[in-house]
Amino acid sequence: MNGGRGAVAAGVTRVADVRREYVSEADLSVVWEGQLLARKSLRTEDGQPLRVIYRGLPAGGAAGPDFRDAVVATPQGPRRGDVELHVRASDFRRHGHHENPAYAGIVLHAVFDAEGEAYTDLPGGGSAPLLVVPRPSRRSRGRAAARAWAEPCATAIERLGEEASAAALDRLGEMRFRQKMNGPRERLAAGEARDELVWEGLLEGLAYGADREAFRRLAAVVSWASLAASLRPLAPGEREEAAKESLERALAGLAVAPPRAVRPGNGPERRIAGAAALCARFAANGPAGALLALLAQSARPAASSLVQALSVPRLIGRGRAVELAANAVLPLAAALAASAEEEAHVGAVYGELPLPARYGAVRHLHRALAPVRLSARRQQGMLYLLKQYCTQGGCGRCPLS
Repeated sequence: MNGGRGAVAAGVTRVADVRREYVSEADLSVVWEGQLLARKSLRTEDGQPLRVIYRGLPAGGAAGPDFRDAVVATPQGPRRGDVELHVRASDFRRHGHHENPAYAGIVLHAVFDAEGEAYTDLPGGGSAPLLVVPRPSRRSRGRAAARAWAEPCATAIERLGEEASAAALDRLGEMRFRQKMNGPRERLAAGEARDELVWEGLLEGLAYGADREAFRRLAAVVSWASLAASLRPLAPGEREEAAKESLERALAGLAVAPPRAVRPGNGPERRIAGAAALCARFAANGPAGALLALLAQSARPAASSLVQALSVPRLIGRGRAVELAANAVLPLAAALAASAEEEAHVGAVYGELPLPARYGAVRHLHRALAPVRLSARRQQGMLYLLKQYCTQGGCGRCPLS
């Protein structure tokens, strides 16, 4: 070896060689999403063995934990929850997650550097074990994509074909629809009025996320019977404003008011205004009678008429109207069906409803099944997969596997 100034004796490592290569949270995300781990020998920093049953769904840039609905096996049994990723354990507190309730459901905190800690304190008083993930070298990062694990549904089109994949979504969407029939059927048997069930469904369907409980309570405070009785004596042009005032007053009086919407235009005022417009529209004959009468048409025109009847310019868009038809009207119609033929017709109308807004929770299925033409029923089939398989450790056992 050249003994010049820049040479290093054999067996001697330069300081620069032992410096850790720079790694980022994005590198850790690649490792975790692709499960590029020694999965059979994982141990948390408190010495407990750990097995990843399902690594969870990537948040995809949404606020909150990085992977949702993961399932991990521990000596105490399986745990379901979220997984958060950081380069260093202290980043959790540095990012303010310890004060954010969205991070209370974390079951594992995966890091490159635990900084001597075994647990991460969570908001609400809980804690999550720390798992140290080996830092990938620059060379291994380049090979990661070839070895990365992906959900079996990612190859469903290739394995099953587009037609069979679409048929599976239709079948699962129908199963989810039948589940939604059970509630109205039981409540009708208990003597509840059709109009009250539709009214509650419309208010709940107009709400967003955590607001739904408050809007469901609003339907109980302001029943359809009482509201309609106050509107019918009024001139048609006066009914919408009167309904709006009644609903706003009742909402303000609830013990728990709904939180403010994050997106502009999604606040309670706008949704109350949409509900008031529907009140004025259906005041004469009631929402159940007006909407169920539209089902006398063949399936496709009936679906189109339902969406039109539930849309309000500038207040209730087409996508939200589709949601109202699918969740507030058609399950009740199916529960009221007097024969198998009538129930099948309601199902056919359901199958003709167009796709509303795409649900972020099933974005992985949208990616996997991109060639399939989607409808409201098929996206409901995706939700069935999410709730019965994806979030229950059932990846690899679902109909698309």
